[in-house]
Amino acid sequence: MTKKPAPTTESGLQTRLHKAMFVPDIIRTNAYRVLRLLGNATVSEIHKAAASLRRTAALGLAGTTAADLPQLGEVPRTEADIRTALGRLENPEQRLNDRLFWYHMPPESRAMKARSQTTEATAGETDGAAWEHDEALHGLHAAFEAGVDDAGVRLWVQALRAWHQLVSDDKYWALTLTLEERGTFEPAALPSEVDALRENAVRLAAEALVVAGRDAIARSDTSTARRILQTLAELADTGSWAALAQEDIAAPAVEGLRALCGTVREEFSSKIVREQDSPENNKSLCDAALKRFREEIEPAVHRVLQLVPPDHEAAQQSREAAALCLSGIATDYTWADDFITSETLHEEALRLAQNTLGAIRIEDGLKQVREAARKQRVFGALKPISSAPSLRTMNGVGFTLYGNSDHDADTGSYVATYYFVVLFIPIIPLARYRIIAEGKQYRFLGKVPLRRGDRWHLGIAIAGIVAMILIGVISSSQNPSSPYTPPASNGSDSSASSSQSSQLSDLKSRIESGRSRLAILRTELEPAMEKLTSLNARMKTIDARLNSLDEQQKAGVQINISDYNAKVKAYNALLKKRRALIAANSTNLQTYEDLLKQDSILVDQYNALLR
Repeated sequence: MTKKPAPTTESGLQTRLHKAMFVPDIIRTNAYRVLRLLGNATVSEIHKAAASLRRTAALGLAGTTAADLPQLGEVPRTEADIRTALGRLENPEQRLNDRLFWYHMPPESRAMKARSQTTEATAGETDGAAWEHDEALHGLHAAFEAGVDDAGVRLWVQALRAWHQLVSDDKYWALTLTLEERGTFEPAALPSEVDALRENAVRLAAEALVVAGRDAIARSDTSTARRILQTLAELADTGSWAALAQEDIAAPAVEGLRALCGTVREEFSSKIVREQDSPENNKSLCDAALKRFREEIEPAVHRVLQLVPPDHEAAQQSREAAALCLSGIATDYTWADDFITSETLHEEALRLAQNTLGAIRIEDGLKQVREAARKQRVFGALKPISSAPSLRTMNGVGFTLYGNSDHDADTGSYVATYYFVVLFIPIIPLARYRIIAEGKQYRFLGKVPLRRGDRWHLGIAIAGIVAMILIGVISSSQNPSSPYTPPASNGSDSSASSSQSSQLSDLKSRIESGRSRLAILRTELEPAMEKLTSLNARMKTIDARLNSLDEQQKAGVQINISDYNAKVKAYNALLKKRRALIAANSTNLQTYEDLLKQDSILVDQYNALLR
């Protein structure tokens, strides 16, 4: 007589369950487990077991025993659970699933088979397939108990590889069809249903591991999530399910990043005043948006990139979302008249978006802002001057310009240093100016800061100025004075020319700034304009057809009223879409029109000064 297994105590069961991972329903509420049957049970054995359990449940004696494998979770055995189990075993697809994930041989038979070294014929081959299945299933159950620490994930790799080997072998599926025939099931499972289960068998076995990965993401447990994702990467050769599982786990982190990017853009971009005279307010908004990007979005991107390989789809999606957000902030900086920062951020966004579709959009925006940034680097640091500085020398002592750097090809201007000279030797650097050389005269566009080398030069000059004065006094006492040399040019003419040049430069800078914004807006509006063009064309076609039908009706020709009404409905639907599209882009469209008007005014002012 076989000894009946002793029931597991409640405290012992709870301890085991606390240590175990999530166990999917295909195992925990498996119909064969609920009915205390092996996977090779026939129809008659199934109904006998159900009747016996109903009587036991009615007496309140349906406890959990060691044979139920309590480490896999509590076994539900109410009347409703028993009916559900019977229903599953009557359904071919569900029966195949439950049989795949439950044991075919009792524990003692599995142990004997493991010790046996004999080779058997047909019946033995069937037992061999059942034993291999049960060993692979036992490996899965061991992985459930091991968890997902370093040792646990190694067990998962071993278990899922063994499971993949099992379901890739025709022997087990031949056994499944044999059991269907022996069990006299009606209806019996079809070969197509067996093939479908075979295709998904490894994915179903890995469900607990995937759930553990999603849970780690939800708890911000990056180390566990990364460990599970790396485990799935190791299992890539077991089927496409592994890559899909990686995406499933990483998806919440990617979606959370996208939502964060959307929140930051909506919070700040909607407050940007897209007018020429609001740079200070816009600058503070842009700085705040960039701060949020650095403090929240960048760390979120790094977390995703730590989870998955760099070339993984989730990594690319995260980089693209963050890059487009940064590109949007960069565009907003143009409304703060900070084209240099805009260019820098566009370049950073382009690097982040490498090998994504978003890189094309960012590159277009970068092209639009580059010229304006270059102009700002050249002219942005200029301080206006009320008049041109003196360029007079007497006996080689006086003021003159030396050097030329930072050339600008468009204006023909460059930066020169204004020195106090003695014997035409540059002694004291007083200032730097951006100038345009016109023969022997210069047009002064504005002043720029002294360079670090100039400041060192100034310090050295001050230290030696006393000695230079003494040399000058001695030199002047020994030599007669040179005759007075008149200035090279008329100062008032130079001052007037400088004032006009300064106004022209300012106007040109404002024109180019506005046109840069126009180009950026044009890029942003292009998708909407294409949709508007398409909608207008479709509406025009329908309108022409309706007018034709109206003319026919007026001429007494009978028309199809249903067709006419359908066309009216289609036209109104397109009109509604058109209005919604215009409303959604009304701010940008109005800004675009305002910039066009302002451009026309500034060009007229520029041309008037040239006359």
